[in-house]
Amino acid sequence: MPYPTGKTGYKPQQEVFYVIDEISEFGQLAKVAPDTNLEFVLYQGEQAKLDELVLEEEAAGYFVLNQAFLKTGQVQVHSAEKRVMFKELQGLLSNLLQGLRVQEIGIEREQVAYLTSTALLSSVQIGGESSGDQPNRIGVSIALAGIVLFLIFTSGAMLLQSALQEKQNRMAEIILSSVSSDNLMQGKIIGHFLLGIFQLALWLSIGLSAAWYFLDMPILAMISLGQLPILIFFALTGYLLFAALFVGIGSTMTDMQSASNTQGMVFMLPMLGFIFVGPVISNPNGLAAQIGTFFPLTSPTITILRLGLAEVPTWELVVAAIILLVTTLLVIKAAAKLFRVGMLMYGKSASVAEMWKWMRY
Repeated sequence: MPYPTGKTGYKPQQEVFYVIDEISEFGQLAKVAPDTNLEFVLYQGEQAKLDELVLEEEAAGYFVLNQAFLKTGQVQVHSAEKRVMFKELQGLLSNLLQGLRVQEIGIEREQVAYLTSTALLSSVQIGGESSGDQPNRIGVSIALAGIVLFLIFTSGAMLLQSALQEKQNRMAEIILSSVSSDNLMQGKIIGHFLLGIFQLALWLSIGLSAAWYFLDMPILAMISLGQLPILIFFALTGYLLFAALFVGIGSTMTDMQSASNTQGMVFMLPMLGFIFVGPVISNPNGLAAQIGTFFPLTSPTITILRLGLAEVPTWELVVAAIILLVTTLLVIKAAAKLFRVGMLMYGKSASVAEMWKWMRY
């Protein structure tokens, strides 16, 4: 039987096999392989000629379906190279063998599916919630962490634009003649924070109402009142950390176009928390979750995310809070020094060496 596609129309991405069918089940084999990279061609002729066809690369190989296959499940695949997709072929022949044996015994496929069905497990925490609430809890945790990032980015962007505008319009010189640079920076951070909180409260009121009405999701019930002070602490401290970074770096720039790579990278730091989101959801108390909790630049979002997923050890919360608080105070102090000099510097954006020099004053 000549091979219909042969060298004239053979598709390299497919593996073509000749099949010698001694049990008249080629039709069943074709049914189990419609959407695979394997193509089967029924062969009726001398087996010796098949060896020549395989060596001439007319096909990937051939095999025989016989009574031994039904009894033992063993099939010898004759091929010229080791590139043949044995794994996929084995899966198809296994499906064929199971189907033929089911017919031989006389069992219905529905009965086979019933007998081979897997157990479905769901966990119930003693004194806690069932695993059915876990997707909702994960969603709420991610939403809370996202709210913190939203506040950081929106208020941070406004802080940056405010500092640049006052610097470009020379308004900083007039303002600094009346107040100290520290008071000006603190006023900017607090003012934009309150503005961000107002904007956030508006969006939350709409979002929570929609979730409660349309999704029937008890969001407030998923937030422990005992954890609320911890959430507020990490959210506020995280905001102060990044706000100080933004306003400090913003004061060293002339405009966004002249910002150096180092200055531009600072505004991507809040996104570092996304590196840990996947591992934290998979294992809220694993090593990656602990690293994300202790690292100050990811601590606000990761800690809030973990609190919604599992019980975080108290010592981890205490250590993370101390590290975050100390880092925030150091960053505020360094940002104040940058702000004091940078707001009165014109002409070019400061280099890393210049910023380091200002912070050492």
